[in-house]
Amino acid sequence: MKRSWNKKNLLLAIGFALLVAMPFLIISEKRLPMLTDHTINPYPEPEDIAASYIQKASENYFYREFPQAADNYHKAIAIYEERKDVHRVATTYNSLADLYAWAREPEEAEKHYLLAARYHAQITDRLGQADSIKELADLHMKLEHFQEAEKRYSESLDLLKDGKANRVLGSIHEGMGHMYWKANRISMAINSFTHARETFAALHYNLGVQHMTGVLNRLNKLPNIQHNHALRGAPAPDGYAIH
Repeated sequence: MKRSWNKKNLLLAIGFALLVAMPFLIISEKRLPMLTDHTINPYPEPEDIAASYIQKASENYFYREFPQAADNYHKAIAIYEERKDVHRVATTYNSLADLYAWAREPEEAEKHYLLAARYHAQITDRLGQADSIKELADLHMKLEHFQEAEKRYSESLDLLKDGKANRVLGSIHEGMGHMYWKANRISMAINSFTHARETFAALHYNLGVQHMTGVLNRLNKLPNIQHNHALRGAPAPDGYAIH
């Protein structure tokens, strides 16, 4: 009986000691130095030097180190040009244009979207070309350069005039819808959003269909509503007639 009692007391003592020591163990653990990976990409650097520059540019982009990102994109482009890899030259120019758009340098962004489109055209990649022009149209739409935006959206549509449903065609119609909505051209916006919904439906892109349906329901219920970015009573931009 005495041995059983001693064993019980020993277990209680150990439990009490652990309970008392626990906070100190937690504090000690918090003070231990932690190995931190300061990169956003934990994977090893690619063996291909051009791909390595692209990865570095992506990291720079993430940390808003725009000049370094642009420099690394240009280094990758130089290598792709030497290899005559026109497709990668085009896609990298497009990424560079996105970078300049995010850095609020619209002139540089436009220059590089056009370069991307030009290289896509060299390999008769009409989808890639239309996508680059559409991105340029989006840029002008956000800047409320409605005439230029409409011109670029129309240009990208012409490149896809076979009418085959694809993601770029749907995004062009959606972008045009937002442009017309911002310009308070509601009937034109409804028409573009309807085309976008039809394209997304053909692609079985249900999220896109639902989004376009919600936008159309809103516009159809309130035909005179303005886009969130529009200013009530604001005059039409110079040289652009709002119908």
